[in-house]
Amino acid sequence: MWHLLYGPNDIARDEELAKMKAKLGADEIAALNVTLFDMTAPLKDIQAACDTVSFLADRRMVITRNWVTKPGVKKGKQTKEGDDPIARLIAYLPELPETTALVLVEDGVLPDTHALVKLAHAEHSGGRAKLFELPGDLLKWVVERAASKGGQIAPPAAQLLTTKINRGDKNDRDHFAEDSRLYLRKLDNELEKLVAYANGRRIEPADIELLVADEEIADMFKFIDAVSVRDGRAAYRLMLGILARGESPLVVMTMLARQTRLMICAKEYDTLSSDQLAQAINVHPFVAKKVEQQARRFSTPELERAHIAIMDADLAIKTGRMEDLAALDTIIALLCDAE
Repeated sequence: MWHLLYGPNDIARDEELAKMKAKLGADEIAALNVTLFDMTAPLKDIQAACDTVSFLADRRMVITRNWVTKPGVKKGKQTKEGDDPIARLIAYLPELPETTALVLVEDGVLPDTHALVKLAHAEHSGGRAKLFELPGDLLKWVVERAASKGGQIAPPAAQLLTTKINRGDKNDRDHFAEDSRLYLRKLDNELEKLVAYANGRRIEPADIELLVADEEIADMFKFIDAVSVRDGRAAYRLMLGILARGESPLVVMTMLARQTRLMICAKEYDTLSSDQLAQAINVHPFVAKKVEQQARRFSTPELERAHIAIMDADLAIKTGRMEDLAALDTIIALLCDAE
């Protein structure tokens, strides 16, 4: 069976993905039967992984991240397969072995007219599509999320927490969706600390004031800039400051993943002007120009290795095979290493 899990609420999405992985068996066995691909993977490699027989288990799982919506990929609307990877994927899906779960994970929202979304909703397609939207009632989400961690939070405290974290500018079309994804991650990270601190009692506004600092987002962008110019010393210094404020290493890694993805896109579209690049990768022209300059400091293989390493580290952290700080150190070293 194949699954299309998409949308900006990556906390709920990743938790569902973790439940799917848990069905493969013990962690040691599951690790042998999970293959992860990023957006640079050729379709033939994904197909080969799907066709591989599971090892010491009844099933295996193949996961792709942002492969469906990578720049330049069409939406499977062509009547002929041609060079359209989505159309070729759709042609392959009926051949997917019953013992393989192919999971297409996407950060963005796909339109209902997308060929994969339409196919997933069709009868006897062998697939399903699930949209993970951002919570409509944020305060309710904070209260329920605290409860899921074994704690409880007073409504005034929940309200205060949501204002302590910078959500981004909703009028900024180019960044608000990404900012909202990170916003949920940051709220979740703060709730983890608050529940542990409260130790069974209800979290009150005084706890928020004590433990949650007003977010200073400038340092995060300075950190990304330092990594992008391969200034390891500055990157580590800024990283330590960000983590000292209580930021989660996973949030920092999410930002690094986004940055490497943008630089890979800039490499792929190196013949375009800055304005054309901005349109192709859906960012502000200023961001496109900056990414274009930063990408020149890296080769395409370096960026692809770093992007895959981030994905592998993310999986290793979530399966308990690596500490998050050690993973973050490794990624920064990889990106900032001298050419």
